[in-house]
Amino acid sequence: MVFVIKSTKKGRMVIKRRGLAVGLDIGTSTIKAALGEFISGKEINILGVSQVFSSGLRKGNVIDIENTAQAIAGCLGELERLTGLEVGQAVVGFSGADIFSINNRAVIAVGNPGNEILPEDRERVLKSAQNIPLPPDKIILQRVERQYIVDGYEGVRDPVGMMGSRLEAEVAVIVAKAAAVQNLYRSAERINLQIEKCFYNALLAAEAVLLPTEKEIGVVLVDIGAGTTEVSFFERGSLACTAVLPIGGEYITRDIAIVLKTSLGEALRIKEHYGVASPFLVKEGITIKIKNIQGNQTREVSARMVAEIIQARVLEMMEMIRDRLISFGCLSRMPGGIVVVGGEVMLPGMVQVMEEYFGVPVRIGVPNSIRGITNDFALPQNAAVIGAVVCAAKGRACVPGHNNQGFYKFFDKLGYFCKDLFS
Repeated sequence: MVFVIKSTKKGRMVIKRRGLAVGLDIGTSTIKAALGEFISGKEINILGVSQVFSSGLRKGNVIDIENTAQAIAGCLGELERLTGLEVGQAVVGFSGADIFSINNRAVIAVGNPGNEILPEDRERVLKSAQNIPLPPDKIILQRVERQYIVDGYEGVRDPVGMMGSRLEAEVAVIVAKAAAVQNLYRSAERINLQIEKCFYNALLAAEAVLLPTEKEIGVVLVDIGAGTTEVSFFERGSLACTAVLPIGGEYITRDIAIVLKTSLGEALRIKEHYGVASPFLVKEGITIKIKNIQGNQTREVSARMVAEIIQARVLEMMEMIRDRLISFGCLSRMPGGIVVVGGEVMLPGMVQVMEEYFGVPVRIGVPNSIRGITNDFALPQNAAVIGAVVCAAKGRACVPGHNNQGFYKFFDKLGYFCKDLFS
């Protein structure tokens, strides 16, 4: 892939280089952008990461196009300031409370008289596999190729060049609300940002933090954001199931604000500075000074009480995650345990609570398995945006299906799929 950055601003350097890539993570409360240079193999030099707060989204969906557009512009502007490069296009990570996956299978007869499977055969079976009836308000955001089956032999990653008369494909089709994606593209259009590709956030995070062995034997990736929580199960090297839960860290903040009768800003401060996921981590007698809603008076509250408020919501999250894993049928098929990402996993005690609740190993996922990423950027909240850079920088071959080089083309053709990104 050739990523071209052109400058129209006075004093800005005009640069054309191979391997430069921009990732953009559109979250409920924050928007993150990262610019990286793909050097070789898995080595990526991250040139800068920026973050701004946003109030234009709710549960991952755009509710204010202008606000979202300005937040994206501010985030990219900060990235430009940090790197000295002007950004005109990006690979975007997308989520939302309405996203879910459907597993489907299709079979075709190999068209070549010599029984050699050609790229056209692969495309035919994939097109058939993603031919799923959907309500008019839903679209296919992405397709993940799970495996191919050639004449009954399972586990084939790429059937092209093999001999066989019968070709099957198993795919996971990720479905999103059409209006949600449409509003995201409109927000980008407001600031003349070209969305190079749009991917489901959980797959980008998986690219950055999951090990190949984990994805092969069975692992769950949980991304706890501000407004939503993404739960994804990987097995045999690729995504098996995914869903987005309408709950996240901002619910903890709201609970603190409501119970303690304080502002959301003060509740967020308390959570970030004093919050823990279990009251057992708090010593008896510790108190916290807290302001009232107006901010003109202070009082002291028990730190253990704050921890109990947080624990109640965390346990509710765990219950919802467990219910989803039961529906996936994977509770007994996750020897790789659970990998958690997102800003909320930094809450002290979160990993311990999850390990006790699920009875499997839990680790915080950080994108440090990719060479060239420094500790400053290897944070769980950066998993998706770093994954977007990895996807963009590698410039892997794509198969037709979705063309998202522009808003109208996106809805005409329903975008692009990266063939081997998540295999």
